Amino acid sequence: MKQIATNWVAAVLVGGLLLLPSLYAWVNIEASIDPYANTRNIKVGIVNEDKGAKIQGHAFNAGKEIVRALRNNHDLGWKFVGKQEGMKNVRYGDYFATIVIPSDFSEKLATIVQDRPEQAVIHYYENDKKNAIAPRITSKGASTITEQVSDQFVAVVNSVLFSIFHEAGVALEQQLPDIRHFETLIFQLQTKLPEIKRLLNQSMSDAKEAERLVNKAEKTLPEAKRIVNSGIAFLDEMNQFFTKAEAKAKTLTPQITENLRTLQQIAMSIYAVTNKLQENLSLAQQRQWLSDVQSMAAAGEQMADEAQTQLRIFNNMIEKRAFSRTASANMEQLSGRLTGIKSNLREAQRLAKLAYEQSENGAQLGNHLLTDLNERAAAAVKQVDRVMNEYEQHIAPLMKEKMNETKQTLQDARRILADIANTILELERFLQHAGSGLKQGEEMLQTASDQYPFLARKVNDIASFLVKLKKETNIYDIIRLLKNDPRAKGEFLAHPVDLKTHRLFPLPNYGSGMNPFYTVLSIWVGCLLLVSLLSTEPYEAEGYTSREIYFGRLLTFWTCSSIQALIVTLGDVFLLKHIYIHDSGWFILFGLLCSFVFIVIVFTLVSVFSDVGKALAIVLLVFQIAGAGGTYPVQLIPEFFQNINPFFPFTYAIDLMREAVGGIVWGKVKNDAVRLMMFAVLALLLGTLLKEPLNKYMHSLHAKAKKSGLFH
Repeated sequence: MKQIATNWVAAVLVGGLLLLPSLYAWVNIEASIDPYANTRNIKVGIVNEDKGAKIQGHAFNAGKEIVRALRNNHDLGWKFVGKQEGMKNVRYGDYFATIVIPSDFSEKLATIVQDRPEQAVIHYYENDKKNAIAPRITSKGASTITEQVSDQFVAVVNSVLFSIFHEAGVALEQQLPDIRHFETLIFQLQTKLPEIKRLLNQSMSDAKEAERLVNKAEKTLPEAKRIVNSGIAFLDEMNQFFTKAEAKAKTLTPQITENLRTLQQIAMSIYAVTNKLQENLSLAQQRQWLSDVQSMAAAGEQMADEAQTQLRIFNNMIEKRAFSRTASANMEQLSGRLTGIKSNLREAQRLAKLAYEQSENGAQLGNHLLTDLNERAAAAVKQVDRVMNEYEQHIAPLMKEKMNETKQTLQDARRILADIANTILELERFLQHAGSGLKQGEEMLQTASDQYPFLARKVNDIASFLVKLKKETNIYDIIRLLKNDPRAKGEFLAHPVDLKTHRLFPLPNYGSGMNPFYTVLSIWVGCLLLVSLLSTEPYEAEGYTSREIYFGRLLTFWTCSSIQALIVTLGDVFLLKHIYIHDSGWFILFGLLCSFVFIVIVFTLVSVFSDVGKALAIVLLVFQIAGAGGTYPVQLIPEFFQNINPFFPFTYAIDLMREAVGGIVWGKVKNDAVRLMMFAVLALLLGTLLKEPLNKYMHSLHAKAKKSGLFH
């Protein structure tokens, strides 16, 4: 220290050594403050050739919607050009990528209403040789476009479907007065049946009363004729309405089947992922798949909800009309099983979330947790298969059967009323000729009496039908359900779930995240500069043992390294204005700890092994840059570097500095500090035990190397 202070040349050189490593950190950190803030400068060509299409008469153009959305999106530098210009620019590197929306894009989306829909395709061309990172950014932009298209298309399809239901609800509401009037006519006719019977019996038993009864019957039959004719007209209208409702309802059946199949695919995917999770996977893979399980379980639960809603619509709109308590019970049983599926999916989502949180905290996932998750997924698959089989083999055929029965009942009612009308015509003709003679009148009355049981049975059948229909079905609920706002329902089902992100230990920019790596790297580089330019052996060492020389010279290097660490950490805190450091004081102290450990390691290697030690220190630096996880997560680097990662001091030094930058978890600090000190202890033991035995041998090697004239 005295020689440095009294020799101005030495002081200048040492001062340069103390300052130089910090420049390495400051320049690199400042250059990487926030590179992703300028992604709008990455040019991506957008070529729209879409000609549009129609779904059930509703025109749409998905390509135009994409262009409209991207004009308000400034994440990337979108360039809206023709195909020739877009392909030329991406080939010559003026654009990083070009996205082409083909002319049949909307047309293929519209095939969703066909038996075999075709998948729409967006063509994505990227120039990988332009830059290593840019293709990843532009690829994310392309994925975002496909997600937006999917959401918009689902909204269009749902809007069309609910518009059909809305039209059915409006039509049913318009027919409601006629429905009520028909009920009144039938019930009136039913109440008059005993009177008709009494008159017929009285006519047969008392011929003298024939003329009076004929006159009275002539007054009653026009009203009955009017009632029957009104009933026939109403049934004709109701048949037309039911035919339309039946056609509209049939569009719901394949939707239920598709939703159940989608639910089946989601459950099988969750089961496959949970099987894979029980294998020996990396932490990143486990976390990714656990996140996928949560997303798929949430989507499956939503799909089960939608299927329940659709089944409930059928239960209210079809089953109750078909007078089938068994069908209603089957529907409720199937809905209950869907509830069980949702319960299993919800539990799978909870278990996946719990496992994900454990993996975030660095904990090893327990077998019992993954086993429970797998069992929940298996149970969901089994339940979905059972629901799918029951729906396809029993519910769907039963619904079709009851629809046909209802239609047949209406047709039978129409035929009954037609028979009644014919009977009334016969009665009218009979009464017109009643005056020609009592005998002929009695014969006609006998005919009317014979026809009465059939008339009474048919009228009672229709009345019973109306009573049961009114008892089991609330027509106002059906109308209210069908008349829901189609646009609101369609938009909700297109995007029913929103993702809310919670950031733990948030950092404002990329440079703050890279600060620990570059700071630790600069401290190690500073140690290399010290051992490269300063001598580890004093020129006058007579009277000192090798161990005294080792520890005495180590103190000098430690002092210089500590000053280097202070300069770089203080500069990070006070000079780099855009860099965020949560705990500045601990950041400086952790930097001093790292400098102590590093200088002990590097100095010991050079002091014991001379020039060979310098090479070892450089080799160790190279391997630590690649394998310490300073830039990429350890789980993403090759397996060789993953295996040697725990044996690098950089691994724990970078983690220690990250705690001070993002927010301290003292358990991790304790673990990292202890492991760092273990490296220092091992280095001190190496220097203490090997310095003296190897000293003469290394001096001899150094002398021979110096004689070559190539080494100092």
